[in-house]
Amino acid sequence: MAYSKYIIRPIEHGLNIDAPSLSQPFQYAGWESKNFELYKRSFKKRAGYAKVRDLGSDVDVQRVIYHQTRDGITSTIFLTNTDAIKYESGGTWSYINKMHTGGTSAEVATGTEDTVDGTGTDWVDATDMTAPAAGDYFILDDDLDSDAEPQGWAKIESVDSDTQLTLVDNYMGTLDAAGDYYIRNVYSVPANERWSWAILNSNLYFSNGNEYVQVWTGSGTATDLDTTYAKKARYLIEYADRLIMADYEDTDDNRQPFSIFWSKNGDPSNWSDSTAGEADLLDTEFYIMGLGKVGANLVIYKTDSLVFAYRTGESTSPIAFGSEKVGVGCAAPYGIVSVMGTNVFIGRNDFYAIYGDSVTPIGKPIKDKFFELVNPTELKRVFGYHNALKEEVRWLATDDDGNRRAFIWNYKTNEWSHSRYNDVMSCGGRGEI
Repeated sequence: MAYSKYIIRPIEHGLNIDAPSLSQPFQYAGWESKNFELYKRSFKKRAGYAKVRDLGSDVDVQRVIYHQTRDGITSTIFLTNTDAIKYESGGTWSYINKMHTGGTSAEVATGTEDTVDGTGTDWVDATDMTAPAAGDYFILDDDLDSDAEPQGWAKIESVDSDTQLTLVDNYMGTLDAAGDYYIRNVYSVPANERWSWAILNSNLYFSNGNEYVQVWTGSGTATDLDTTYAKKARYLIEYADRLIMADYEDTDDNRQPFSIFWSKNGDPSNWSDSTAGEADLLDTEFYIMGLGKVGANLVIYKTDSLVFAYRTGESTSPIAFGSEKVGVGCAAPYGIVSVMGTNVFIGRNDFYAIYGDSVTPIGKPIKDKFFELVNPTELKRVFGYHNALKEEVRWLATDDDGNRRAFIWNYKTNEWSHSRYNDVMSCGGRGEI
């Protein structure tokens, strides 16, 4: 009897598709091998996921933030396209958006259930940054249990006068009873962009190109940090004991996409102190695309260049800037990920890691397929996060066919893998355990 002999070569690596399939190294998996991890030369099913909160329809979760105060109180915060939300036990959540609570009382009367009559003259006060507007939400204090959302918030259709609001639908809560109230200011995010955030002095700061910088102390609701200086910053980071903004709106309401602004030493609420300051990075025409820290250095990412900054030790001139390195920049501002004391990010045609002040490509096995599938518009929307439990960085992207994909780099083994999901995976991050 004749026998055939087959050589079985175990898979030793993840994806490697930088060469045609006929030339692909035999130890590597092919492109259609997805939703797996390699463990001891064997295929292992990738980690799954479970739904723990339903935040409503048309909610785009853009950031998942782990926050811990000095006294050890931990929280998980979700930043969405419209709200800031705190994870609560028992299947509920609470809103931490800034709230309008001015005035004495409000009432919804039987027969005019879509009309709110208020006492006080501050609903159209233009100087109040929490003044209600169309699209915000109203609820009476009697109908609110703040940590048990979802509840009966009513959407505001119009602000008719100092003392009257019109709702989109009839109010479904308590009628004919004047009392305290809350108006939840709804946030907005620029198209194709996301929130940026930082934690300093145990406080959470978050902003985007539409909203003033918000500060949340770990309890209550968020407030505007500073309505004169801390305006509409697209990127935030903590560095040199200061809060730093990049691509923000100045005091004359003009966008400054080439500039960074830092707060007073140890006090992010003060932007006019002698230890605060600004820097305009005008050596090139490239917009700032994000901020990062590598070791002791601050990195300012532009579309086609990088600027490395460092501490000077001088309180009134705390940050010095090196020359701008042109050639490699960041094409995906929300794909910058801090891991192992450095940053990894996506440029125009590769993935990169920074070691010291040198930029090293890391995406050779996967880059050709990634840039074939993800067009330049979607590239700017790619989101990256660090999955510490798996020692990997994950980038979520939408391809030209609308498929949601994860491109995964294991920084311990320097291997790549790829997953697809039935649900829309909009972001990732660390939360409470």
